[in-house]
Amino acid sequence: MDGSQLLIPAVLGAGAMATGLARRHQARRLATLLDARSTSVAELRDLQATVAEQMGAGSFRERVKLQGTIVCNEPLTAPWSGELCVAFTNTTTALMEVREERTSTDSAGNTTTEVSWERREETLQQLERRCRFELQQGGQGLPVDPEGAELELETAFNQLDPPTAANTGLYRQLGTRRVESLLMAGGTVLVVAECSDASGNLQLQAPEGSGLFVVRRGSEDDFSRSIRRWRRVWMASTWGLSVAAALSLLLALR
Repeated sequence: MDGSQLLIPAVLGAGAMATGLARRHQARRLATLLDARSTSVAELRDLQATVAEQMGAGSFRERVKLQGTIVCNEPLTAPWSGELCVAFTNTTTALMEVREERTSTDSAGNTTTEVSWERREETLQQLERRCRFELQQGGQGLPVDPEGAELELETAFNQLDPPTAANTGLYRQLGTRRVESLLMAGGTVLVVAECSDASGNLQLQAPEGSGLFVVRRGSEDDFSRSIRRWRRVWMASTWGLSVAAALSLLLALR
């Protein structure tokens, strides 16, 4: 058997394994979300005070989920949109077409060269900034250290600038795209994090070891539905690719 006949089954099988891992990742995210305890800022401050009195300061640590309002006294200013935010990313991407040549030889020995232009994107620059903020509920707040958090960002700026370089025989410049995404300084968010006073002050932060650390708009139910939806997508993809890999292998062995 020609080894090339097994290439398609191998690629499909690898795809099935990758989507299976993605499904397991979503399942773990859902389990972690459900395991985190729903609480409030006031309750966490009371619990920390009790634990500190009984066991000493720096002993409190718990995986929690709660909603509140972002308050930031010194927010960032996103460079391109000018919006006040607590996090932003700027990405500059070059858009181009690259000349590709493919040569083939037929049974009579005649050689044919086909030329095509394929679109490519190349990231030229990426900048990310985050700052600390406070999650407030009813006049009480908890500091949030956003380092390591999975942030739900919204696009605030998307602009295509004209080409700045001349075309060559190998490249056609299409332009440069600048995209800025950010988490606005204000509004209600859901935070899934570890609450700890190990740093000297009670705050919401990245968990020790594995675990969810998420700041996103919407409710816990919205987040749960999103995870479940992606888990179903990856499950369907895994089954589809697995069946396709099995069928293509059977055809290759015939």
